[in-house]
Amino acid sequence: MRVLLISQYFPPETGGPPNRLLSIANGLRDAGHEVHVIAEKPNHPEGIIREGYRGGIFDERTYDGISVTYTWVYTHPEKDFVKRLSFYLSFMVMAILGAWHTHEEYDVVLASSPPLFVGVSGWLAAQLKGAKFVFDVRDLWPDLAVAMNELDGPLKIWLAKRLEHFIYHRADAVTAVTNGFCETIQSVTGPETPVQRVMNGTEPEVFQRDEAGRRLRKESGFDDRFVVTYAGNIGICQGLDHILEAAERLEKDRKEVLFRFVGSGPVKDKLQQEAERRSLDNVEFHRRVSLDEAAAHMAAADALLVPLADHEIYRSFIPSKLFDSMAAGRPVLLSVDGEARSILEDAEAGRYYPAEHGQELANNIRWMLDHPEACTEMGENGRAYAQSHCTRETQAKRMTAFLEELAG
Repeated sequence: MRVLLISQYFPPETGGPPNRLLSIANGLRDAGHEVHVIAEKPNHPEGIIREGYRGGIFDERTYDGISVTYTWVYTHPEKDFVKRLSFYLSFMVMAILGAWHTHEEYDVVLASSPPLFVGVSGWLAAQLKGAKFVFDVRDLWPDLAVAMNELDGPLKIWLAKRLEHFIYHRADAVTAVTNGFCETIQSVTGPETPVQRVMNGTEPEVFQRDEAGRRLRKESGFDDRFVVTYAGNIGICQGLDHILEAAERLEKDRKEVLFRFVGSGPVKDKLQQEAERRSLDNVEFHRRVSLDEAAAHMAAADALLVPLADHEIYRSFIPSKLFDSMAAGRPVLLSVDGEARSILEDAEAGRYYPAEHGQELANNIRWMLDHPEACTEMGENGRAYAQSHCTRETQAKRMTAFLEELAG
């Protein structure tokens, strides 16, 4: 089977979307299939195409043994609506041209969103190549953009929903990362279109960094603290303000607690300013780091935060951070109800609290302080569960089997 993968994001860019597509590409290759990827020239998060990739429309390379066509894309450090739309539309066009540029035939074209426009690229590429078109959905867009106030106005929303339905109805099959997503998509496509859950996953060996965590605690001077860490994008949809409320409550009676933010994002400056305004001495902010360093910071924690904002749409989400946090072997403090909560409770790997509820977060941390043996057990449970059920390798095999069946 010959498979063309189209994704706006692919390594050497970092984060969940690039790593998901790399694991799928590796899974297909390991199963004996030929794989080619079309992705943008790396520019995230700076919004500037990296040195070494500048010049030329297409850049043919091999990444981790996978053949990749990196395409030019419009980029800009500022991300207003017009610039973001130009960014997405430029890749949509370039991915179609990139598919034509390969001069190869394919059995399946797998296009991974968001952005939603990648679906148009996948559909037209499949038409060009006479291939089956599979649409891979990581986020329900435009619903998520509306929830985050990135998309407003009835006309814009109507056009976005029409595009979403257009793509779903032209896909030969759809994959999505949660059961909730699958149910929503199936309600649009009808029962005749195959819809398969292929979850995000983790690489347990990356996050088993206990020794590095102990070393970091000692070097950083917080060996005697109870460290609660959030590592990842510091953005709007995470709903992080309540963590400062919890910090303020705990500073009064549990001074051993230290909150750490590791990462970058659009609301980091605002959070730092608010922490300073509240004179919180139990909150630290650390710069964005590589995946290996992030894993060490997670291993240095006594508990890991996996929050999302208080919006109904997030109840159908399973943050990939949940799998990574369980793999790190630390108890998880999760504020995402629905399928994510079910996984956490099935694994007995942490404690749930209502989204954006600082008092409940503080209460759960007090409970952890009073039950250290239970915390150790939850960390061990989470690591075992992630190893057994949530690896990227397992999900890549699931995707491979689905595509093989579709392609006959």
